[in-house]
Amino acid sequence: MLCRSKPIRTMTPRFDAWRWLDKEKIQRITSPNVNSPTFVEYVKGLNIDLIVVFFFPQILKPALLQTPRLGVLNCHPSLLPRYGGPHPAFWMLKNGESVAGVTVHVMTEKIDAGDIVAQQELIVGENENAGQLTQRQHHAAAVLLTEAVNAMAQGALNPKPQNIAERTYFGKKKAADTVLDWNASARHIANLWRAVQPYEPLAACLNGTTIKIYDAQSQEGPPSERVPGEIMAKESGTLLVQTGNGYLEIRSYEIVPFHGWLNRILQGFMLPVGSRFDRVPSAMGLASKAAS
Repeated sequence: MLCRSKPIRTMTPRFDAWRWLDKEKIQRITSPNVNSPTFVEYVKGLNIDLIVVFFFPQILKPALLQTPRLGVLNCHPSLLPRYGGPHPAFWMLKNGESVAGVTVHVMTEKIDAGDIVAQQELIVGENENAGQLTQRQHHAAAVLLTEAVNAMAQGALNPKPQNIAERTYFGKKKAADTVLDWNASARHIANLWRAVQPYEPLAACLNGTTIKIYDAQSQEGPPSERVPGEIMAKESGTLLVQTGNGYLEIRSYEIVPFHGWLNRILQGFMLPVGSRFDRVPSAMGLASKAAS
């Protein structure tokens, strides 16, 4: 929450948020539950005009939403009304979207459903991962929020209702959503890998052996008689695996639970050409991913 008498400006990120707030002598307070009566009363005592929310994990309830005189603005990392809900970067990349973006909208009780104040479209790079896309969304959001707050101060905002008929909503990412299915196309699997990077690897299992995939890309190729999940070729540190359509080139991986030089030695004689990965990771593999 910012209280300034002059227009705000876009800040080039050089420090973390806490250090910047301290440097600018802006009051800050943390709260594990912003909807608690104690925190709501604290906010009411500030007599604030506007609340701005950005990539915030808590859902604001009516008591807090109705506190500021001008309401609440939220910045959501997608082009609403599409991809409402948490983790939109994950879902957009997994689904192979070529266009992403950010939206500033009026926050309402219904999640990501308020009137749209401003939007910016971002073209998704062919090999861009979730971390890279999120970073670009942060930069775009800083500009959009700056413009929106200043427009509100000048009474120049023109919010427009969302077309609810076009709304799509995706829930929280679960371990089951990151399961590698070798019957899918190589492009689909590569999109899934992009969607979880750089936060976690994909997991694949072969006869009880789990590997973690840290780098992969899809390859086109003529149809073959190999079955999905079969290792077609192998070189130092890389694997070429048949998928339901095309091939997945695994360019960096580890054999669990080994690392470093021991892992490189084991790669030399484990996972031979012709062996086949399981269709889905084992239950143990999913559990470890959920915990990571």
